[in-house]
This record gives sequence, structure tokens and C-alpha cells, in this order.
Amino acid sequence: MGLIDSHMHTVYLSFRTIAELARADYEAVTSLAFTPYVPSSPASLRDHFEHLLMERERLRRVGLTCVVGVGIHPRCVPKSKLEEYLAVVEEYLPSAGLLGEVGLDTASEREREALLAQLKIAERVDRPIVIHTPRSGKLVVLEKIIELLDRAHVPDERVLIDHLTPSERVLEHVRKRGFYLGFTVQPGKSSPFDVVYVIKHEPDLVERLVVNSDAGRDPSDPMAVARTFHVVARECGVSTAFKVASMNPRRFLGL
Repeated sequence: MGLIDSHMHTVYLSFRTIAELARADYEAVTSLAFTPYVPSSPASLRDHFEHLLMERERLRRVGLTCVVGVGIHPRCVPKSKLEEYLAVVEEYLPSAGLLGEVGLDTASEREREALLAQLKIAERVDRPIVIHTPRSGKLVVLEKIIELLDRAHVPDERVLIDHLTPSERVLEHVRKRGFYLGFTVQPGKSSPFDVVYVIKHEPDLVERLVVNSDAGRDPSDPMAVARTFHVVARECGVSTAFKVASMNPRRFLGL
């Protein structure tokens, strides 16, 4: 079984980088929705989703399976005509592998409205969901995300809550639920040793733990999953490393 990165933005990665992933024993990666601007119109969002779907062929050329995610990132929520943007999500989600990246950043009323509507769409078409949590105010925002997931009646096992930290207060909110738990190995988010800490101190969470890189436009390491795999294998054993870097994301993505 090859490595799987459950959170990437491959449209910002060069062909050379994705070829290196294939040579490093990666099997599959995601290509999630995100633009560094608010799309100027529903047509602009549609163009972004078309670009994401084209990534399947680009990654196939190097031997990688690409799971496409479509959705409105919380930083990309429009100020008006939200219903028209949501219609584009509903149009494209049946052709995509998952809803993502969606979530909350500031947890404004507009963000919450956009997330709840998208969660209901994903529930109707039976797609897994990758949820963004912010770097600051994570605990408060996480509480609001869980409230919206419950309102949309989304089963826990179809949700990956991402960018988590090993904070006891953060883990307390997800420990008794069935969500997949995403740890992003990236400067300012988590490190391989944060993942090791959670494995050693929260062994009951290992079956739902997932590591990813969030590689794309901003500073990141596209090889973060491979690097974390080797650290976890050394510190916690090879079988555990395979769980967090291959088996768990495979199960979540339905590969």
C-alpha cells in the first residue's frame, strides 16, 4: 500500500513535484478547492472546479490517483449571491470525490451559513467532507463546526476535521466522536513529533488519525506525509505508521 495525502492543493504544484511524489511511493493524493481570492462570480468558481477535475489526468500521468474536492473555502465565501455559488457546488459535487476544503475561519454568520448549506449538500449526495479549522481561535471555532455538523445530520465517519493540534482541550472535543482527525505537518500547524505525541498519549485515536501536508500555494512540504511516516515508524512502529499515512486516509476517502 502506498502513501496517501488527504489534504493538498495540487493545482499550485509543479509537474516535477507530483512526479517526485510518485517516486516516493505515494499512491493517491487529494486536490482540494481553494483560491487565494474570493471568486468574482459563480462562473469563476465553476472554472476553478473544472481545473480541479482536470488534475485527475495530470496526476494519472505520473501514476497517482487524484481524489478531487470541491467546495467554498471559508476564506472564499462571497459577500452576495451565495445561493448561486452554492448551486455550483451542488452541480459539481456528484462528480467529485469529496466536499472540501470547507469549514470556518472566523466563524462569521456568513461563513456559518455557507458551511451549513454545503454540509447539507454533501449529506444528500453522500460524499466525505474535509473540514478546515483556523490557526487561531481553534477551540471556539471547532465547537461551532461540530454544532453545524450535528444540525446537518452528517455521520461522524464521513468527516475529517483538519489542522488539529495535540492540545488536550482540542482533543477533548473530538475524543468521543467518530470523526477522522487530521494533523497537518506544516510550519505553524503540527510536526511529525506532534503526531507521535498523540499516538503515544491517545492510543484510542490511532484508528482515526490522518496526516497530511496541505501543500499548495503557501510554504509547505509536499513530502510531509512520507517524512512523518518515517518518524512514526521509528518511534511507534511500522504498522502504526501505515495506519496514519495510508490505511486511515484510504478508508476515509473510500479508495
